[in-house]
Amino acid sequence: MKKFIYALMAFAAITMVSCKKDNNGDDGDDETKIATATYRIKTMFKGGPDGDLWSYTWNSDGTIAKVELAWNHEVWGTATFTYNGKTAVAKNEKDDNKVVYEIELNDQKLATKITNYGGKEFGSFETLECSYDKNGFLTMAKVNGKLNTLQVIDEEGNIEWWGRIGIADQVTEATTAPGWRKKMHTYYGNVNAGGVHGEWDEDTAAKRWFYETGLLGRASAHIMRTAWWYGVVSDDKTQVKPEYATSLAYYPLQVDANNCVIKETKQYDKVSVYEADPANMKSEGDTEFTFEKIQ
Repeated sequence: MKKFIYALMAFAAITMVSCKKDNNGDDGDDETKIATATYRIKTMFKGGPDGDLWSYTWNSDGTIAKVELAWNHEVWGTATFTYNGKTAVAKNEKDDNKVVYEIELNDQKLATKITNYGGKEFGSFETLECSYDKNGFLTMAKVNGKLNTLQVIDEEGNIEWWGRIGIADQVTEATTAPGWRKKMHTYYGNVNAGGVHGEWDEDTAAKRWFYETGLLGRASAHIMRTAWWYGVVSDDKTQVKPEYATSLAYYPLQVDANNCVIKETKQYDKVSVYEADPANMKSEGDTEFTFEKIQ
């Protein structure tokens, strides 16, 4: 196991070097060094031929205008967004224009507080409060008033890890607090041109489709390769042990000529299976995307 951990750390270092070489040729200040998406999601599809489909419509200023939620080819719900300064409201046209979200925005047009009226299909929270860094990446979230998750962003603009509470009474906002379990990530050198969130921070309790609106911060600048939990709760539940989980998730690189992720396949299995041949890992299904060019 130790040998593999060191190998993965070495791979991460190599990936970081390749990322630095593939940054849209930008050698400006810290903010502009982060590769920026040049495409955005038009549709996101998960499941078999009768699966779930999310269709995105965008405003000319890059904000999300509407998301249609469909299952088995039938639209059952929408989130149609209207903006008024630093607030936004989302309504469901398929349910008598019922308000499903009230959103407070910061100067970056990111959601700092979301009140959910739409029920679990729109997010399993009542209120979600978020903080961001200067580049627009999510760094911390509180669900229903309680600190719930952290994200740490590396210098290349990738999610280095996001944190899940392992032992609640040991958790603070400090990233070294012993109660945090950390989902560690590595990346391919490819720029994430389509801005797909990939391994999003599930513990905000927001649905993945909402992440892809951009209202919960930027996606990682590069395409994710692996995700692996670090920190295992002890049997007596008194500590989070500083070790990696026995299994990890691997995402084969499946992109088009523009470096947009056209299919995301999550393969999850024991580390020994990953080491031997990632193709032999169990698959947890595909998510497929289409994109449009950002004008």
